[in-house]
Amino acid sequence: MDSIYENVADLHSITDTVGKRPQNKGNPTQKQEKQREDPSSKWSKVFLIILSVSLAFALGGVCALWILYVNKIADFESRNEQYIMVSKQLLAQEKNNIIMMKELEELKSNYSEVTEQLLFNAAQSCNISLGGWISCLGKLYFFSSGKLNWSCSQDDCVSKGANLVTITSKQEQEFLVSKINMTHWIGLNDLDTEGHWVWVNNQTLDTQVQFWFSVGQREPDNWKEEDPLGENCASLGDHLGNYNTWFDASCKKHKRYICERNINLTPSVKWKMSV
Repeated sequence: MDSIYENVADLHSITDTVGKRPQNKGNPTQKQEKQREDPSSKWSKVFLIILSVSLAFALGGVCALWILYVNKIADFESRNEQYIMVSKQLLAQEKNNIIMMKELEELKSNYSEVTEQLLFNAAQSCNISLGGWISCLGKLYFFSSGKLNWSCSQDDCVSKGANLVTITSKQEQEFLVSKINMTHWIGLNDLDTEGHWVWVNNQTLDTQVQFWFSVGQREPDNWKEEDPLGENCASLGDHLGNYNTWFDASCKKHKRYICERNINLTPSVKWKMSV
């Protein structure tokens, strides 16, 4: 009997040992499941980290774009303000230019009126002096202070935009005589054909308008005592003081001279003179 009890006790001991072993080592199926769950958990964390970083970058990009947009808007507004300011300045300048143009036109108009009045007065008078020239009846006359031969006298008149004087009326003759106290060259000669007197403008001497000396020895006489070529140029007056008549003389002689040029009269001045 004692041996049977001993065997039963041993059997219980073995049974307890077998029953306890799995409890100490744990459940192998749960452990494997935990091992299977761990990789997916890690990838989830990695995904979340990547997603967070991406969102952070995206948010940063959005912020940067917003800042750029705000700066662009501010720059646009600043440029727009500058454009408006420049436009206002240009408009103001344009208005000033218009005002200045109107004032300039008024000045031109006033200047034209004054010039026309001066020309009219000059044309009507024989006493107005304009820059060394004396006006009379629509012409300007220059009385030289130096002496030249006839040819050089004409050249000097041409350099002044004029010619030696051409006398075409008794009134002009009297005016010239009133301004001189010694002999002066005039623009009359017979250099090409002896006895055929022409003016420097190529107009033949009018037989009705001539003022040759006619007392005693009549002029022109083509005297050749001093110049074998004769006397082929005309002067107003001679060395004896006969200033109201013409004399032929050697073209080589040096005398004072009278230049003449027309006044450029405007149509309105001509109209005033004709009234």
